[in-house]
Amino acid sequence: MLNSLIITITFITIIPVPSCLIPEWTPGNLRYFPLMLPAVGVIFSLLWLISLHVLSLLPAMSPILRGFIMMLLTLALTGGLHLDGLMDTCDAVFSHRDRDTRLRILSDTHAGSFAVMGCVIILMAKTLLFSELLTLPTIHYPLSTIHYTLSTIPLFSRLGMGLLITNLPFAKPRGLAVILGSSRNRRDNFAFTVMFLALIFAGGLAVSSAFALWLAVHVVICMRIFGGITGDLLGAFVEASEVIMLLGTVIVSCT
Repeated sequence: MLNSLIITITFITIIPVPSCLIPEWTPGNLRYFPLMLPAVGVIFSLLWLISLHVLSLLPAMSPILRGFIMMLLTLALTGGLHLDGLMDTCDAVFSHRDRDTRLRILSDTHAGSFAVMGCVIILMAKTLLFSELLTLPTIHYPLSTIHYTLSTIPLFSRLGMGLLITNLPFAKPRGLAVILGSSRNRRDNFAFTVMFLALIFAGGLAVSSAFALWLAVHVVICMRIFGGITGDLLGAFVEASEVIMLLGTVIVSCT
């Protein structure tokens, strides 16, 4: 379990870990990788909480600038890993080709026009949504409910990653998802269910409903278009689901 945790930290975060502590990517060391995704999501959650609190204490700063800073933070924490997956997914989905061609596009290292458009839209959406949330009157109170609600979003998105890699078939016989999910076990779904129920109380109905909605949509996209899950599709889920959850929070908070 500790080896799985270290691998997960080094893979989905920019947190430096001494090379002597990084285990090999063997099936045994990857056994708990899906479960460690939401566990490492706690780190993102704490950093979101601290950052939102600090930015909410700077009302003199432009809301757009504060939203931009928050967006950059979310991007920097992952080193752009998930954004890369989203860009590849946009190119593949909107190519309107057959399944095999779309899978080849996912593996292509070049960025097409749809990748660029998807990247711009996601970054703009995050900036504007964070800006909108940072103008709410309640967010200026120290560690108010809205801070804790927003800090559950990265936890939800990593929980979704764990669910997808545990339950969906692999779209390709080889690839990152196959390696990371080599020792997956569907008995982990019980732990995922407990985590989800706990997050419903912590994050509220808006965030949890938006998460569940996008998870269902993403499963349909994965199965109908690609026939399963890949590493790029996991990254695309994180980026898109966070925007959907932020949007859900904005809609509920402004009504």
